[in-house]
Amino acid sequence: MRRVDVGGFELRVDVQGSGPQTFLCLHGLVDRLEIWDALAEPLAERGRMVRIDQRGHGESDAPEGPYTREDLANDVIRVLDALEIDRAILVAHSMGGVIAMTAALEDPGRVAGLLLIGTTGRCNEKVASWYDRIARAGETDGIDGLRKAIYGEKSGKSIVGDAQGIAHVTRTLASLYSDPLSEKLNGLVCPTLLLVGEKDPMGPRASEILAERIGDARLRVVPECGHWVHVDAAQEVLEDLDPWLKDMTT
Repeated sequence: MRRVDVGGFELRVDVQGSGPQTFLCLHGLVDRLEIWDALAEPLAERGRMVRIDQRGHGESDAPEGPYTREDLANDVIRVLDALEIDRAILVAHSMGGVIAMTAALEDPGRVAGLLLIGTTGRCNEKVASWYDRIARAGETDGIDGLRKAIYGEKSGKSIVGDAQGIAHVTRTLASLYSDPLSEKLNGLVCPTLLLVGEKDPMGPRASEILAERIGDARLRVVPECGHWVHVDAAQEVLEDLDPWLKDMTT
């Protein structure tokens, strides 16, 4: 583990493996880099594997807000700069997928491909209001407020990070209602593999819409799986990843 300066604040970064191909892993809301444990070693066997705690999450810093989706995408590019990596495949789950797609739009030359797991490019008013409630809970009641707002009063799950920073990040997701990312993807031509659990609460349709918009995309719905495909079906992720990687290089 190391800490990387990304422009006045630091992110926690883990780097494993070596080789010409780099995979940079982006976790979802209130997760941290350990969520990639099941894929970390296999990805390191296929190239260089980089995973980060995104701003406000885990042990990374939380600069003063508010944030935009572009701010979070710029963090990704700054990590690549700091590690002297020209291009990377962004492996991203849920919120991480929003950031990965934004990075591909903002700086396409730095993104070799996208592996998007259980993500979306837009949300409806109801979901945006839910994100707003989460953000307000973090702002008023700290980490415990975030935990209760996301998981419920009786949940034993824990969240590690800076509550104010996570609240700012959450508001960038609420912006998918007023400023849908999916509407901007028609110009994106980037090798893309979309995986979504059959039982993902967002539904496979969210990923289908992305596959329809991105110019070079393939989609697979993983049977009997929920939102965390990379945790619950890591081997299936690898089975889809390898032929996709082969196709990218031939």
